[in-house]
Amino acid sequence: MLGMMQYNYLKIKFFILLHAFLLSNLLIAQKYIFEGDPQLIFEEGSFKQNYNTGLFFYNTNQWDLAIKLLKRCDELTRRKTIHYKPLAWSHIYIGDYAAAAKFLKKIKNKKHADLVRLVLKDLKKLPKRKKIEKELIDKLYREKRDLVKDAKRKTIAFAKIEVSNYGP
Repeated sequence: MLGMMQYNYLKIKFFILLHAFLLSNLLIAQKYIFEGDPQLIFEEGSFKQNYNTGLFFYNTNQWDLAIKLLKRCDELTRRKTIHYKPLAWSHIYIGDYAAAAKFLKKIKNKKHADLVRLVLKDLKKLPKRKKIEKELIDKLYREKRDLVKDAKRKTIAFAKIEVSNYGP
């Protein structure tokens, strides 16, 4: 009996230490380092290389380089449309709202495109003399997304009330 309790205690202790070790390794962030020449990829690279490099620059907030590489994706393919979303957001972050609106028409996810149109509408109302920060734009997007979710939820709740009271 005593040997079995010690065995269970050791087993629990082992699993706790194992989980602590695994969690400590997972919490260490990894930094993606771009190795290579973006100009070479721009000139000779495929769609996938241009897209991945453009996403790297998009995620590191280097909007001008991201726009350059993602526009090259547009030249390399007609069928794929995955590059339009980061391309439109890059234009929004640098303040070129007209170009962003042009690329919104090509995004396949219409719900996302409509939300971004609402954000653009609000951004155009703000004064142009001051540069708008990325955090403010992201906050506007989250507010619009939550507004649409709440409206949808309220519409569904209202429809359930209307249907349940229907009848002679």
